[in-house]
Amino acid sequence: MEKKISLEQSNAFNKGVYATLLGAFLVLFQIGIYFVYIPWNAERLQITEAEIGIGLFAFGLLNLIGNQISGRLIVPKIGTKNSIVIGLLGIAYCPLFLILAPSYYWFLIASMPLGFFVGLFSPSSQSQISMIESKTSRVLTPLYHAAFSFGSLAGAFSAFFTIRYVDSPILIFSITGSVLILGALLINKIGLDKSFEDLEKTPKFKLPKNTILILGILMMLNYATMGIILDWSALWLTKDLLVPLYLGGAIIFAFNIGEILARLMASKMINKYSEQLVGGYLSIASGLILFVSIMSSNFYIIVIGVLLFGFGTANFIAVIYRQAIRITDEPINLTVANLVTLGFSGFIFGPALVGYLAEFLSLTFNMYLLSVVWGLNGVALLIMMRRLGYK
Repeated sequence: MEKKISLEQSNAFNKGVYATLLGAFLVLFQIGIYFVYIPWNAERLQITEAEIGIGLFAFGLLNLIGNQISGRLIVPKIGTKNSIVIGLLGIAYCPLFLILAPSYYWFLIASMPLGFFVGLFSPSSQSQISMIESKTSRVLTPLYHAAFSFGSLAGAFSAFFTIRYVDSPILIFSITGSVLILGALLINKIGLDKSFEDLEKTPKFKLPKNTILILGILMMLNYATMGIILDWSALWLTKDLLVPLYLGGAIIFAFNIGEILARLMASKMINKYSEQLVGGYLSIASGLILFVSIMSSNFYIIVIGVLLFGFGTANFIAVIYRQAIRITDEPINLTVANLVTLGFSGFIFGPALVGYLAEFLSLTFNMYLLSVVWGLNGVALLIMMRRLGYK
């Protein structure tokens, strides 16, 4: 049941939701296109899976720094909308710099600002959604995450055509960068004004409470292996399963279809069933399904398995955020920043570890690892929710 708010607040919150969804879509649309171009860029620069992992490590390290700067310094001073806009402006042409990098050294350098500005964008955007959720009692976090999935799906689908019919990646990423600039200007115009946020002064630095720390660790394991789908799946299909390059985005496409369906249904599923089912039991079941589909080594069965995996795991992170906001006694922006920092710290060690595992074991091993880790994460979340007294 929604809390009573004034018409002015309702209109402002609705615009804030639309603006935040737009930002999430745009960021993952552009990054979704770039993910499919990773094999092309790796071939151009003649870099290995381990070297790609080091680039992702650089991304993750700067992302962590951006998270804390956003949650502790920028958002309390200028509000979530302005932090979102700064993040979008900074992200805009970073993928262009990655595909223009003349050497591996410059590839690493270009990975850093992308990580930093994604670090500014993500906690600011999630903080705004969580704040509106808490003020209206609406279930918005899954819908917000669905916007990411729509963006990634649209990016992967667009890359299917651009790889086949457009010979200039420079043109593609110049256009997408310009679209992000326009999106940032629109969000600045229609987004939530700072006066509606009731931002609290950020307390001095201290370690998160144990419950937030554990929830953040579950997010960390999720993000540490997320890249197996987003960063490595195109390379896995083309290298290990010998799928044509233009089908390299098939797994990203299927994963995002599953995520979108689950996230659009999340509010009804949570209200009808429970967050335990949506966040925990479905994660366990989908991990088993993915594991079995990979064993088949059949492209079509794997795509179906990934679609179901995306559906089952789609709301895991959303449930973590909702549980954390439910129990926290600290400012929402700080709680979200701590969760995002803990979660995105997985990008520091995860990509490098996955890269080395891919080079010395196989990309297929990583796919099995993904299904096991995310299934066990579902078990751990169920245990945590019971300890937190969730009914």
